[in-house]
Amino acid sequence: MSIRMIKETDWDTIMQIQSAAYASYLHEDIAVLRSKWIASPTSCFVFTHADDSVLGYLLAHPWQGNQAPKLGEAVEIDTGYNEVYLHDLAISADARGLGIASQLIHQFIITMKNSGCQRLLLTAVQDSAPFWQQYGFGCLEHISVCPSYGQGAKLMVLNLQAHS
Repeated sequence: MSIRMIKETDWDTIMQIQSAAYASYLHEDIAVLRSKWIASPTSCFVFTHADDSVLGYLLAHPWQGNQAPKLGEAVEIDTGYNEVYLHDLAISADARGLGIASQLIHQFIITMKNSGCQRLLLTAVQDSAPFWQQYGFGCLEHISVCPSYGQGAKLMVLNLQAHS
């Protein structure tokens, strides 16, 4: 098993994993998800089995500011920022509990630190804030999140200079 950057042939499986991992109101169409990859292919990864089948994915893209991007909107290519928004992390149902999410997150954090990124942002959905806190993300309690992310969604941040 290994982590690699996303390639064109991965998208059917990525869409299947998204469909199974998230409540239907959080599903985004392929054009929206692909826009994250097109904007920043070096911050988008898949975790693969020995036969190169995709077991999980992580999508992230350059971002700026203390607001989450609106759900369902494509990302414009803009590399002028030193912040990255972790848009999506999902693991296939039959691969959960194998530590794949942890490996993808650690690879992502290392890659972003090495690229000079200073801050990571994400929106915790489906009561996942405690999961992200394990990796050093903290809630930005004073920032409201777009209602499209669902009730209880929380904007979270990880400052990479302070993260070891």
